[in-house]
Order: sequence, then structure tokens, then C-alpha cells
Amino acid sequence: MESGEARIQGRSGPRLGSAALTLVLLAGMGFFGKVVHAHYPIQQWLVWHYAGAWLGVLVVLAGAYGLGHVLVRRALASRLPLLEHAITSLAVGVFGYEILVFLAGVFQLYRAATFFALPLGLLAAVAVPLARHLAHVRRVLARASRRAPRLGNGAILALAFGCLGLGLVYFNVLTPQNVQFDARWKHMALAEDYALHGGIHPSAEGWVFSARPHFSSYLYTWAFLRPSSRLFDRMVLAAHLEFAVFLFTTVVGIPALVRRLVPRADPRWIWAVRFLFPGVLLYDSSVSGGADHFGAMYSVPIALCTFRVLRDFDPRRAALLGVLAAGAALTKETVAIMLVPFPALALLVQSIRAARTTRSALRAPLVFGLTALVATSPLWLKNFVFYGDPVYPLSHRFLNLHPFSEDAAYRFQYGYLEGKMWAPTRDLAGLAETVSALWLFSFLPNDWGKFHGDVPVFGSLFTLLLPALLLVRVDRRVWLLVAWIHAAIFAWYSVHHQDRYLQAEVPLMTAVTAVLVLSLYRSFGRPARAALFGLVGLQVVWGGDVYFIQTHAYAKSPPKHVIDLLSGGFDQKYEERFAVQKRFQTLGAEVPKGSRLLLHLMHVHHGHLGTGHQTVLDNYLWQFGIEYGRAGSPEGVRKRLRELGVTHAFLAPEKESDGSNSIAADILFWEFAQTGLEERRIVEGGVLGRVKDAPITAPFHDAALVLGCTKDAPPRGLYRVNDLHVLPYGPKTLDFPAPQTEAATKEAAERLIPSAEYVILEKQCYEDKPAALLQGYELLVERRSSGVWKKLEIWVRKR
Repeated sequence: MESGEARIQGRSGPRLGSAALTLVLLAGMGFFGKVVHAHYPIQQWLVWHYAGAWLGVLVVLAGAYGLGHVLVRRALASRLPLLEHAITSLAVGVFGYEILVFLAGVFQLYRAATFFALPLGLLAAVAVPLARHLAHVRRVLARASRRAPRLGNGAILALAFGCLGLGLVYFNVLTPQNVQFDARWKHMALAEDYALHGGIHPSAEGWVFSARPHFSSYLYTWAFLRPSSRLFDRMVLAAHLEFAVFLFTTVVGIPALVRRLVPRADPRWIWAVRFLFPGVLLYDSSVSGGADHFGAMYSVPIALCTFRVLRDFDPRRAALLGVLAAGAALTKETVAIMLVPFPALALLVQSIRAARTTRSALRAPLVFGLTALVATSPLWLKNFVFYGDPVYPLSHRFLNLHPFSEDAAYRFQYGYLEGKMWAPTRDLAGLAETVSALWLFSFLPNDWGKFHGDVPVFGSLFTLLLPALLLVRVDRRVWLLVAWIHAAIFAWYSVHHQDRYLQAEVPLMTAVTAVLVLSLYRSFGRPARAALFGLVGLQVVWGGDVYFIQTHAYAKSPPKHVIDLLSGGFDQKYEERFAVQKRFQTLGAEVPKGSRLLLHLMHVHHGHLGTGHQTVLDNYLWQFGIEYGRAGSPEGVRKRLRELGVTHAFLAPEKESDGSNSIAADILFWEFAQTGLEERRIVEGGVLGRVKDAPITAPFHDAALVLGCTKDAPPRGLYRVNDLHVLPYGPKTLDFPAPQTEAATKEAAERLIPSAEYVILEKQCYEDKPAALLQGYELLVERRSSGVWKKLEIWVRKR
């Protein structure tokens, strides 16, 4: 009896001690919380914003991963190695979740409730198989940890290097100021528009990006459904989605591919090789709200699946490869051209060769193609319904597109395709340049000069280590990857060679680099190892300052913005610290709810995220439904805008045109701005007004005089405004009709000034403007140089 009481007392003693300690710690928390709350209110802490973002990300990715796990297991009816299964499941699941968001948009279900219901419903649906899978993962990891050797000093150093890289990338993600230029007028702007509309819808003006592959925007659309009054929180949530995908691709995906090529590679640290490509730390290849790192997520699973399909031609694996290829293709065109053609061609060639002995091998490419076609249908079918063209506007020669203005085909060919793409010339010199890029792409930067000039920051170890392939024995699939990467570089350079687009290939480059580093280290003695460490160290040291180069298009230095954000609590700037896209949020606050806002913006201003309204963009090189130069009069401009549902218009802060439209377009639009807008007021340096409901009845006088002196401008003389609808690019650059009144000399042209309502002045020809012009006219708009045309000024008679 006494021994039993002793045992009870022995057990109760630690319990009482634990309870007492718990009370002491809770009391300490309460006391300390009360103290700090007086200095910095706990409800104002930034941690809640980031905790909310991570909670949303974890729920979405858990549901997406579970969906991918179920689909991959059912498709293959067999187990893949854990890392391969994980990265494949994530890629398939994220693609599946994007399709679910897309379908919710088709049924106009973008509501605050959808923000919660969609990921939670998906997570509930896959909870049972996901729980079983996680239990299996725990068992595998437990066995692996018991067998795994201790990390050596070099591995620990590599792991620390990788963690530092991840930390630097994530530090920038903390501020939405880190979001890149394109995301503010494309990826996230489209998400905001869809969320405001309540679902997906056709672009009224035929904005080309709404018809291009952009499935990462559906993930961002979910983020923009977040019930929050702050744009800050929505942008941060979207950025965390991208970072989480980058993290998984790096830490899970890269080791999965390296272990397939080098089975004994240690996955605990090999992923750190990713940060030997320091371009990821610098704008605009960084994790900054774009789509390139979502595309990179597909590279490893496509490679792994391709290896297996080329071995056994299993139709189920071919179908899985088709789904992965579709996911990559729907992320971005540049991702599509780098990740899809080579595996597809390799599968076709190999199956034809194998068909000599196994006729069933031909089924694999057929299944692959059909699956990819069906899986990409959310894009091409939506485009056909919305615009009459599955690949709007590429099929304009064969289909009846809508919207598609009279000059749209010309603008698309010569302004968009030929004018906006970074591509070599289509001749032998261009081919030689492209071939040389296979070796030089990392040494000669392919980026805007204002960023890091001619300083190479991409990372060059992949290229520098390639000759070592001749000195070591590697898995033949490494050679396949090398061929694939160079085919991708060739396609990238031929079409649109900006460095950030190569991020989709970097996981493959990283895997090859890791394989070569491991193989060289294991195959040679100390002198070779010392040289290898020297080369790697040189790349590390050279890239050591990349993170601190201040070239961000908006933030200049994102780390500085993060520091200001984090110190905002101490400075009691509780609301000011959340300011982002302030110009457009201020503009949106001035526009009545339910309005549709026309943004007539210069290229440098068109990152219009944050207006909180449905918008129409009239930039001539990005939309094909608005043609001001063919409107005939300011009333024609007003009528067209009302047809598009535009209720208000905001004109760029500078009274300047980017020069990509016609002279007639500038005259007619800016005359409309004078006579077709009411309730005009200055907002953020620009003009905001309401489009008149009633027609413009003021007479339109359309006599326009051209005062020029060079052959790269409209011929001198007096024209009608509607004769000046010629565009400044392509073969019809100077295809003007004969003027109504010709002027052989500058003096003769200047004598016609009193006869003109508008005067178009070639700026370089007139240091001193004619007295008659200064006395009777005022500047309407100034045109930038565009194509072969130089700067022009358009003057209008004083009224």
C-alpha cells in the first residue's frame, strides 16, 4: 500500500512542477506582453500579416500537393522515389489548383467566400490520402535519418550558403515594393481585374496579355480575393505563393533530379548549388511577382518524367508528361518554348526508333499530344469563346476576331512582334549570334542596360564546367539534359532573350552543375579538387555583391524598403508603412464605385495595379480593339470609349505620347480630352475626368500642317487630320497621301500656318519656333521618337 502511494506521489510531483512552470511562463508572457503593448500595440505587429500569408500559402499548397499526389498515384499506379513524387505532385497539383480557380472564374464565383471555400474544400477532399502519404513520408525520412552519415564540414558550409541564399530571397519578399514592373501591369493587375469583375471575362479593348498564357495569374487572383482593405496584404500573399513554389523547387526538386543522375548525392545540401547562379538575387530575375519561377517548377518533373517515358513508353507516363508540359506551356510562352519542344521531339524520335521492334511505342507520343491538347484547353477554348481565335491574335488572317480594329493586323506584325521582341536578325549574322550565345549567354548580359549594364551576374559555372564532361564518366541522361538546355537557350535567344526568362531552365542547369561538381570531386585528386574549389569560390565571391546592386525598377533597393517597413512600427507609422502603388490607389479613390476607368498612360507609368476598378488600357502595342486614328473626330473617340463601357479617363501625368500611334490618333484623342471629358480635375499630376454621356457637338476643324525638314517625317504641307493615320513602324512608315497643299520649302510651309488648325512640328528642325506659331497656337501634345520618326510636337490653335 505504501509503495503504491509512493508511486502516485512520485508521478504527481513532476506534474505539479510542470503545471507550476507553465503558470510562471504564462505569467511572464502576460507581463511582457503588457509592457511591449504600451510601446508597440500587439495588434499592429507585422508578424500577423506574414503569419496570415503563410497560413494561406500552406493551405493552398497542401491542398494542391494532395491533389497532385492523388492524380500522380492514380495515373502511374506505382510509387516514385519520394523526392521525385513530391516535386511531380506539387507541379501537377498547382496546375490543378489553377484550373480550379479558372473554373470558379468561368462561373463568376470570385467572391470573398471563394477565398476560403476553394482551398479548404480541396484540402478536405484530399485529406485522407494526403494523411496516409504524410505518414509514409515520416517513415521514409525516419529510416533515411538513421542511415544518413553525419554532414562533413564542406556539406555544412554548403548548407549554410544555401540557407543564406534562401534568406536573402525571402527578405525581399517581405515588401510588396519588391514586385516587378511587369507584374504591376500584367500578372497581378489581371488578377485584380478578375477579382473586381467577379470572374474571368473578355478584355473589352483586346488587351493581348489577357489572351496569352498566364496561369500563374489565377493563383494571384485567389490571393486578390483575400478579404482585406489593403493592397499590401494581397500583394504580399501573392508574393509568398511564388516564394513557396521557388522554395519547394529548390530544396526538393533539384535534389530529386541530381539523385536520379548521381544516386549517392546528398539531398540535404546539394540544392545549395542553386545559389551559384546569383542572378536570382537581382531584379528582375528575382522572386518578384512574375511567372518565371512558376515555370521553373515544371522543369524538374518534366525532365524526370521524360527519362522514364523514353525508357518504357508507358502511355500513363506519357499522359503525365502531357499534363506537365501543358502546365508549363500555360505559364508563359517563354517557358513553353524552353521546356516543351525538346522532350516532345525526343519522345517522338525515340518512339519511332523503338517502333521497329515494339509497335506500341508509337502510342506514347500520341497520348502525350492528346493529353497536352486537352490540358491546355482552358486557354485556347476560352480565347476562342472570348475573341474568336484560340491563339488571339495570331490567327487574324483566317478567323473573324473580336475586338480587332482596322489597323490591328499591321500593328500586331510590325509594332508588337517585330518592335517589342528581343531577337537577332533573321539572317546568317543573326544565326551566328544565336549560336555564339550558347557559350556566351552568361558572360554577356541580356538585360536592360539601366539595370546592371554589361556586368555578368547570371552565373557561369554551368558553362565553365561543360568541358569536364569529356573527362568524367556521367550518366548518359546528363548529356541529354545538356542538349536540352542548349536547345532551350537557342530558342530563348532566337525569340526574346532577356535573362529573367532563363530562370525556367536554371533548375536543370543547377542539376548539371551539381553533377559535374560531384563527379569531378570524386574522380580526381587534391590538385584538381583545389582548382575546383577555386572556380566555385570565384563564382561565389563574384556574386557576393549582386544582392546589393540597387537596380529595382520601383524599389531601387528592396532590402532598404524592408528595413523601413520593419522599423515603421517603432516609428508608429502603422498605416503609412503599408503604402504601395500609392498613385493608383489615390486615383482609384477619386473614381466612383462601379466605374470603368480608361488609363491613357506612357509606358513608364502603366504599372496600374491598385486602382480598385476595372480598367481599359489603350496602349497601341498591347491592345487591338482601339484605333483613335480611325475615329474621324473627337466624337468618334468618345463614342468608341462608351462602347467599351468606359465611364472615366485618366491621362498620363506628362502631356506626352509614346509615339507608337499615329499623328491622327494623338490629335483626336487629345482633342477628345479637351471637349469630351467633364468634371476634370488634377489627380496625382494627371487629368481625371468623366466621359460625357452626350455627343460632342462642337465643330471639328481638321486642317493639319506638317513642318518638317527630314525624309524621316511626313512630307511638308497641309493635310486633313484623317490623312495622318499612318503608323511610325513597318513598311508603310511614310505612306502618306499627297498633301492638299504642298510646300516645297520651310518658308513656304510656314506661310501656311494661319490656314491650319493643328501644326505638327519636327522638333529637331526648329530651335526657334515660327512667330506665327507662338502667337496663335499652344502645345497640344509632344510625341517621343518612335520607329524612324523623330520627336514631334503637335500644336493647336488657341481658343
